[in-house]
Amino acid sequence: MTGITLIIALAALGVIGGFFAGLLGFGGGVLMFPLLYYVPPLFSLPRLDAKTVAAIVMSQVFLSTIIGGMAHLRHRRVHGRITLVAGIVSAIGSLAGGIASGLTSEHVLLVLFGIISAIVLLMMFLPAPNKEQEEVSVEKVTVPLLPLSVCSLAAGIVIGFLGAGNFVFVPLLIYVLKVPTRIAIGSSLFIAMMNSFSGFLGKLITGQIPLVLATSVVVGATAGVLVGEKIHSQVSAQTLRRIYAVMVWLIAIRVWITIVGFK
Repeated sequence: MTGITLIIALAALGVIGGFFAGLLGFGGGVLMFPLLYYVPPLFSLPRLDAKTVAAIVMSQVFLSTIIGGMAHLRHRRVHGRITLVAGIVSAIGSLAGGIASGLTSEHVLLVLFGIISAIVLLMMFLPAPNKEQEEVSVEKVTVPLLPLSVCSLAAGIVIGFLGAGNFVFVPLLIYVLKVPTRIAIGSSLFIAMMNSFSGFLGKLITGQIPLVLATSVVVGATAGVLVGEKIHSQVSAQTLRRIYAVMVWLIAIRVWITIVGFK
């Protein structure tokens, strides 16, 4: 009975993660990782260890980004060159991280997640694109490829370890490279799709993915991502950035509370 309850609970959490993936343009891992790690024990369900959570999240991210990315592509929110460069480079890093993660302790994974969350928060203190930059069409958006490639490689390695990390790309594109918010969100989903496949493959071939639990999360996330993308077009770019910032702040605080030893 506990097993069935856990599967249902994971599917419900998948809906939440998928919704924010479609709304905010990341794979959902930044939210799914703490949800899967912290929430089940609150309802007297078994706690999933960090390695299992990372493997499940990687599976959910890959399928959610396919669905969410195609939806954003239809609305011309995806930049081809950014997606191709960042996707390929981060996929290489993700494959390496996915394989190496099997040799990493749970505490190291949590600390890594906390560090990345802090870096993302620091990015958000940079100026956002102004009104004129937000209105640039996808065909006229340009970015320097070397900084994009270096950051993408580092993010890919983290993604492979954690199953989460694609949330780095949205603030990177918006606050550092000044890409319009909606284009950054749409492009980030395709980047996440590319690098999560290699990370997913790394975890799959090393036997880290619990298929039943991962399937339950993926099913819930599929429904959630479609709803999130529908609502996206009805929310202003500024509001999307604010929601993103609040979410990352809350997650970072909770993760660091765990890291320093408080429950």
